[in-house]
Order: sequence, then structure tokens, then C-alpha cells
Amino acid sequence: MTTRCYKKTMGPTSVQNILLDINIILDCYDAERLKRFPSSKPAFNLATQSASYRPFISSSSLDNLEFLKSRAFKQSYPQATAAERQQLTLFFIKDVLNQVALAKTPAYLEIDDNDIEDSLIIASAKAIDAKVITRDAGMLDQYPEIALTADRFIQSHQKQPTQVPFLDLKAATQELTAEIEQATDRVLNSGWYILGEEVERFEADFAAYCQAAHGVGVASGLDALQLALRACDIGPGDEVIVPSHTFIATWLAVSQVGATPVPVEPIEATYNIDPARIEAAITPRTRAILPVHLYGQPADLDPILAIARRHGLKVIEDAAQAHGARYKGQRIGAHGDAVAWSFYPGKNLGAFGDGGAVTTNNADLAERLRLLRNYGSREKYVNQAQGCNSRLDPLQAAFLGVKLRHLDAWNDRRRALAEAYLQGLADSPLTLPVVPEWAEPVWHLFVIRHPQRDALQRQLTEAGIGSLIHYPIPPHRQPCYADAGYDDGRYPIATRMAGEVLSLPMGPQLTREQAADVISGIRKT
Repeated sequence: MTTRCYKKTMGPTSVQNILLDINIILDCYDAERLKRFPSSKPAFNLATQSASYRPFISSSSLDNLEFLKSRAFKQSYPQATAAERQQLTLFFIKDVLNQVALAKTPAYLEIDDNDIEDSLIIASAKAIDAKVITRDAGMLDQYPEIALTADRFIQSHQKQPTQVPFLDLKAATQELTAEIEQATDRVLNSGWYILGEEVERFEADFAAYCQAAHGVGVASGLDALQLALRACDIGPGDEVIVPSHTFIATWLAVSQVGATPVPVEPIEATYNIDPARIEAAITPRTRAILPVHLYGQPADLDPILAIARRHGLKVIEDAAQAHGARYKGQRIGAHGDAVAWSFYPGKNLGAFGDGGAVTTNNADLAERLRLLRNYGSREKYVNQAQGCNSRLDPLQAAFLGVKLRHLDAWNDRRRALAEAYLQGLADSPLTLPVVPEWAEPVWHLFVIRHPQRDALQRQLTEAGIGSLIHYPIPPHRQPCYADAGYDDGRYPIATRMAGEVLSLPMGPQLTREQAADVISGIRKT
């Protein structure tokens, strides 16, 4: 039997955690009790079957639940043997745990000596921000802000407005809590907290996943880009071609190595850099092309690589939003000279903090990256290069290793939601994303366009639907590039996109019902 065990995590969510007291659970499995307390069953069904809730039972209550049900079986089946009653009890516990998860009792709690059992249950509920459904009069009286009756729970559900979060990080973590806790224990008990086997294992696994020969973990996605540029010997006096429509980290990495970002406009339908415009931007100082696989959709790499070969340029891909995406059947990860990744928590493959990596098929480039990320040192206190401290730590590597095993399944959920949006909004006034036949996106973001974007976002917010803008200010208009001399009139597509793009809720824990609420909310505007 596999038991789900959840702990508190941070992140916005519209899904309410519900902790079911054992009196509610026992009512549902006993016809006589249910006659006396008929609200217990609909409350239990609502908590366990509605997408609005995640049901739990406190781990501190499990022994008591087993004891009480075993005693009930003894009264109901006096002729049964102890072994038979034990088997019945085991089936009961299994059935309960197939419907509810275990909420752990935290170590940092204060015990109420007057009612130890209640204080343990409340501690479990507080740890996961849950409401407790109970018939315990003492608990209801002492903890009115947390405990409520079955009737009150049902009534409160009927009054709830629509709430669809933009991204539910808490739900993502809770889905994997048992594996994450095992990974945490493994790292903490290893006694090794900088680089080491845990990082090496993840680097190898992630590189293999990306169909690349090498993977190098670093501290962030921005560092991945910057170090990839440095490893390719790009620096002061050089120019790097970048998309005019992207997150500013793409540009910042180029600037931080002393090179100059040279913007190229995107294809409007895909949001990605337009290969047909690249060659016109090449000068004698151009050293590299930096395409971005924006929003999780691959850029058109073949013509970009062909241009790079004709002009002797490096291709460094920004894949911060494209974990698992495919271009013409091959995963993003080794088409160009280097591919930079971010593991920011909101990414398709996200850590519990910052993290990044570079994948490549070039062994010398990978070795150069390992040198640069670690103070320029292969041997302690011997520094061959002026490197930096940018290392993926073992704890984040362990968490990422857990999530990597689920990445394909989670990306499939994103695809199903994207398909629901594409179908449900097909005849709406929105400009929807277009997927070329050679691309297999992973829908990090589902980005639509609307000429009255701000008004649409306000209406969605009023309807309880989250949304974000990626990105409201194009890089060439950012204050940090005010003195760089970029001609605003040369980038009309990026400027127009910044005023029209809107990202709808998207994530593997978003339900189909919530997606339907988004579609309905848009159609009502």
C-alpha cells in the first residue's frame, strides 16, 4: 500500500486542504452512525471528490482509527476470528487511505495537556493550512478558526466563488512530498553539501533526458547563459544576436560578459525569433546567435544553425522555459553549441529555489563550464581561470531528480490543458498561439494576445481567474538599456506584443474544471 504524506509548502492555490476527523470517517462506514449524523457522508464525498479540496487525515489519528474500527468489527462479527477481523480492518484502512492523504504531525508543536489528541490533529491541520471537519464539540469550541461541522463545510462550499490560480506550486509539491522527503533525508544524511555525487547524478540524468552528452549544473538560469557565453570565449567588443521579445535575462547575460545584444524581431504567430531576419543583423563583430524557446515552444533551429555555419557563429540556446520540448522529434538540449536551462521554481522542471544547467555535446566546452562555475578551479586552491561561484547544490539537484521522473507526465497534462484552451477559445476574439507542425511544445506558458489586454486582465481578476503578463516591457525599453541607443521604432513587433500578451493559468495541477472556468470567464468578458 502506498500512502500519500503531505507537508506544508508555499505558493498560491485555490484548492483548500481539508483534514477529516476520524469521527466523520467512521460515520461514513457505519450505517447506524450515519443515521444519527447524516451530514458526514456528503461532507466526506465533497472533500474527497471535488477538485476544490485535498482531503487528509492526521497521522496521529491513524492508530485510533484502526483501534475503533477493529472494536466495531468485533461487535458486528463476534464469530469471526481475530485474523479475519484484522484483515477486515486492514481493508478498511486501505480504502480510507486510497481517498485521503496522511498529514504529518510536525515536530514543532505545543501539546495541550488537557486534550493531547485534539492538539495533535490541530497541529497537523495548521502545518498544511487545512480546515478540520469534525463533530468534536471541544475542538469546535476551542479552535473555531480551524474546526467546522460537516453542515457548515457544505454550506461554505456552496458560497465559494470561482478561484483559479495562475500557477499552483503548493499542489505540485504535495503531489511528490513522499519522494521529496526521501531525497531530503538522503542529502542531509550524506554529509556532502557542495557538488558531489548528488549533483553529478542529476547532471547525467538531465543530460540523457535532453539527448545531450554532458550536463553542468549551475546556480541559476542567468548564470547558465552567462557561463555558456564565457565558455565560448564571447566577451567585450563582441555582438550576440538575441530576440527582441524575451525575458530580460537573455539580454543581461550578453551584457554581463561585456558583449552587445543585437535584437531581432520575432515571428508574430510563434513569439520566437524570426530566422529570416537574422542575417541582416550580422556584422563583423557578431560572434553568436542566442535563440530563445519562448513559452515552451522551440524556435526554428535548422535555419538558425545553417546561418551560424555560413558565418562561423556559435549558437547558444536559451531553453529556460522548454524542458522536454522537441524540435523535429529531437528534444531540445544539444542542437546548438550549448543550451542554457533555468530551474526557477515556476518552470516545468523547477527547484525549490534558484538553479540552472548547461547541456552540450562538446566535451571541452563542458569541462570549461565546470571550471568557470567553481572559481576557475579543478584542484582546490589552484585557479586556472577567473571563474565564479555558481554551483547547483546537492539538495536542489536531489529535488530536481525527483521531478525529472515526473516531467513527461506533467508536460502531457499541460498539453491537454493547452488543447482545451485552443478548442474552447477557437472562435473568440483572442489571438491564440500557433504551433508549427515540426514543434512539440511543453506549454510552460499559454500566451494569448488581445488589443485590450489590460481590460481583459482586470475582468479575469474580478472573476477570480489569475493571469500574468510575459512581458510588459520589452528589453530595449527597459531603464537599464536606456543609454544603449536602441531605436524604439526598429522593434514594433516586440513593442506591440508587450501591450497585448497575456498568460492564462497553466500548470500540471490545474484541473480540467478550472480550465473550463477560464474559458467561460473569457467568453463572458
